[in-house]
Amino acid sequence: MHYVGVDLAWGQNNITGLAVLNATGQLLAATQRKTDSEIIEWLSPWTTGPCLVAIDAPIIVTNPTGNRPCESLVSRHFGKYGASCHSANLSKPHFANGTRALRLADQLGLAVNPQDQSQRRAVEVYPHPAIVVLFDLPRILQYKHKPGRDLEHLRHELLRLLDHLEDLRHASPPLLLEASPDSHRIRQAAAEAQRKVDLTRIEDSIDAIVCAYIAAYAVANPTAVRAMGDLKTGYILTPVTTQIANAYDSV
Repeated sequence: MHYVGVDLAWGQNNITGLAVLNATGQLLAATQRKTDSEIIEWLSPWTTGPCLVAIDAPIIVTNPTGNRPCESLVSRHFGKYGASCHSANLSKPHFANGTRALRLADQLGLAVNPQDQSQRRAVEVYPHPAIVVLFDLPRILQYKHKPGRDLEHLRHELLRLLDHLEDLRHASPPLLLEASPDSHRIRQAAAEAQRKVDLTRIEDSIDAIVCAYIAAYAVANPTAVRAMGDLKTGYILTPVTTQIANAYDSV
């Protein structure tokens, strides 16, 4: 079984982060690609057998404008943590002719129904709420480049995230990074970054590792995740606290 994380750029002009864990939680690889053909070429060896591919990008978009219902649900339950979603709709050029994520899943022959029990599946995920839940944080980590966040702030937050990820070696399921050359390369790049763009270059790979772990976590702890939304209008699979699970299930 492979757990694959894809921090997918909405279009082919930006970098996509990729990562894969084996069944024991060992990080086998973390890297970046750009075009669809490059992404498919990298993913193919990891997805020929049993796999769960967790994609941080919209898979299903049917709403003409505004937010998808799943985005509104995530914002309702995680907005107080700063983990609201970007909106995806058909008025945006990236989604006017279908989603990139669904095209890639179809090319790889992956089912995208979160309730499907087939051995080769893809699901949509979102790292921010997962990070809040997995690490019991009061707010999201501010490692994304935004106005007002200087290099040292971004570095501090990114290193905090890496520390949290390394602590998952004791979790269930474990995330094992110590033996991974890619993990060491990423941490060194974060520590030595001289510009914000240097951090941006590794951020996608780190998000992909988070996505891959969400996949492993969902399989190991199926009652501790929720697919917010539905297959018709779109969904986002995320770890949840007991309180959030109860609130979501009560509606």
